[in-house]
Amino acid sequence: MLRKRKERNLANKIKSMLLKRGFIINMDISKKTGSIYLKIDNGACGTIRISNHRNDKARSKFNMIKNYTGKRSEFLNGQMKMFYNYGMIGRLIADVEIERSNKIIKYGYSNYKKTRDREFFNDYYIYKQVA
Repeated sequence: MLRKRKERNLANKIKSMLLKRGFIINMDISKKTGSIYLKIDNGACGTIRISNHRNDKARSKFNMIKNYTGKRSEFLNGQMKMFYNYGMIGRLIADVEIERSNKIIKYGYSNYKKTRDREFFNDYYIYKQVA
């Protein structure tokens, strides 16, 4: 229970820092593993995964893992993934802001805003969840 509380406090801290910078944040908690997922700008800018274990199957771009000491970035499953330990919050926030600015440069602000303002954004298609 203590582990989940620490991860939840970390997630709330990251969430408040990103909200101050103008991001839209949705928080989901995995019932099975206790991992916390922060969806940034309704999925238009990636996802932050906060956990005490590594999971290469997760599709999150930003992975915050307790006591992580490995490579900072890897190309896994056709996707670039970034890894951080719990003490690297500042670097995580900076990388998320860089990711958003790169997407805005690539697609234009109006297209990014349209994607961000939709209900849900998946990597392959955009859909609206009903009930």
